[in-house]
Amino acid sequence: MSRHAFALSAVLILASLRGWPQESPGEPTVTLKIEVSLPDGAVFYIPAVGDGEMPVIVPLLKGRFAGIRITPRMRTDSVQIDVSALTATNKKLSEATCDEVRSWNSEDASSYELKEHASLLLSGLARLHLPVFKVKVVRAGGPPPGGFHHPYANSLAFCGCEYPRPRSIINPDGSSASGVAGIVSYPDPGKCVQITGCGQCCRTAVPKSAPKARR
Repeated sequence: MSRHAFALSAVLILASLRGWPQESPGEPTVTLKIEVSLPDGAVFYIPAVGDGEMPVIVPLLKGRFAGIRITPRMRTDSVQIDVSALTATNKKLSEATCDEVRSWNSEDASSYELKEHASLLLSGLARLHLPVFKVKVVRAGGPPPGGFHHPYANSLAFCGCEYPRPRSIINPDGSSASGVAGIVSYPDPGKCVQITGCGQCCRTAVPKSAPKARR
């Protein structure tokens, strides 16, 4: 990823990702998000944007799968969570485009539907001998006041990674930061961004006039 793309996408390091609801003028309405608890204690926050417009990938370091794809789909008053394991290829996951992430060969690890405050284990991952994550549906909220605000900030359409304790982060340009508790990212339409500590967050470029497919 170029420095320019990084400046537009992975933009805000902060002390906490909780709370501070916002209005959403002109951007997709986002009311719910999911919390995915990873094995190392980090929590991956994924907004429920439309019908699967914001998939994320949790990378896997070894084995026949490159990563676990998690796609929230907003329903009337609940979130459908589609989970699959991406088959490893010669292409690096970090170099894949948003369209490639969505179309990559995969094995299904089930689909779930949860309402706000509900939680469960993604038990279908066990069938593929992969780590089983816990997910919870919560109310979407924006970042704390102050600091840099991306044009998408008011839409709540951001991914985030919250760490169990302060840790060092190596940025794409080789620089480092330490003592932070989390990072959030607003991916541009059609782009994927890497969120250090959790995985890759993508945003599909969907015309606002396009009808939403229902499954």
